[in-house]
Amino acid sequence: MRIRGIGLLVILCVMMPLSGCWDAEELNQRAVVSGISIDRGPGNNNYEVSFQVIIADEISGKIGRGGIPTTVYSAEGRSIIEAIRKASIQVPRLMSTAHVRIVVISEELAREGISDILDFLDRDSDIRLTAKVFVAKKGIRALDVIAGLSPMGKITAYTLAQKAEISSREFGANYPVEVDDLIRDVLVPNSGPVINGVDIEGSVEEVRNKSNLEATDNLGLLVMSNLAVFKGDQMKGWLNEQESKGFVWLRNLLQNTSIVITPGDQGVITLDVHRGKTSIQAILKDREDPVFIVKVMSQLSVREMDGTVDLRDPAALNEMEKDVNEEIVKNIKAAVQKAQSLNSDIICFGRTLELQHPKVWKQLKSQWSEIFPKVAVEYQVDSIIRNSQMRDRSFKYNLKKE
Repeated sequence: MRIRGIGLLVILCVMMPLSGCWDAEELNQRAVVSGISIDRGPGNNNYEVSFQVIIADEISGKIGRGGIPTTVYSAEGRSIIEAIRKASIQVPRLMSTAHVRIVVISEELAREGISDILDFLDRDSDIRLTAKVFVAKKGIRALDVIAGLSPMGKITAYTLAQKAEISSREFGANYPVEVDDLIRDVLVPNSGPVINGVDIEGSVEEVRNKSNLEATDNLGLLVMSNLAVFKGDQMKGWLNEQESKGFVWLRNLLQNTSIVITPGDQGVITLDVHRGKTSIQAILKDREDPVFIVKVMSQLSVREMDGTVDLRDPAALNEMEKDVNEEIVKNIKAAVQKAQSLNSDIICFGRTLELQHPKVWKQLKSQWSEIFPKVAVEYQVDSIIRNSQMRDRSFKYNLKKE
């Protein structure tokens, strides 16, 4: 008993100096940051860093006063962390970045290089690697994005993060890009990250006004844009809508998208892709000139018809599937050609070659920046139309028959 008592006393003595809350701050002493934007400071080489801060009183249903739910603070610094520290002269609370959902980078900075920004995001212990990253298109500042207001969501940063998810799931020309994705992709030789663009439809000034929340037709609206292509840490260009869709196909990230075809003179038919799978194979017809075969399998359903195609006819369905195959090849081919023109292997052909033929990759690795723009690509697409929703033939088919 005496030994047990002595042991318990020792444990208590060891635990006394320990504290699990030594650096705790009360919530009313923190400014919760939901989004960060990074621009080049006006007329100098400093960073201008802006923070979208949540006004807790305005997002509470009980004590909200009907004001704007977020506010924005900006500060300049030679580094990002210096700018954050400088913000303390404006904000009466400790800046808390643990709940940051988005990081927006201006196109100007993206073209200069984002290695310093990635180092900060990777090193900071508060900012999560799951925060989504965007590039503000030329003509608007990153600050304009996080200062914008959205009627469908009190906190704009959270709304924009949701737009990335929804656009990926419904439209198929984007996919969510997180900090962790950028760090991995920037390390791939002769390649680089691909980041979602964000733009403002309408007035840049009006998107920041409270009246934008009170009008049924938004005078300014934050919208998802196409994908920004990087090589290393520097942005090289933009993909257009067709190229963006093709890139999503190539990376096997497609969830849903629509394909519009016009079979002959039989009107316009719109199909939904509800399942797609892409694989890439490297063939060594010549050890110094590999050929890449892109194989796509997709399943679709007919969603809209402005024509008189007989969907009960297997021959008609086969012709439609051929048209779908051609449309998918157009998108994928456009993405490949754009990547080759920018000489950035965002499709990861080099990684495919390394995995499938490691010995050959060792020989070609140092020359890949010269080989990739000229590499040959073959496309094999196999599409199957599974159903036509609630009806097969359009009512227009019966009108034509009469």
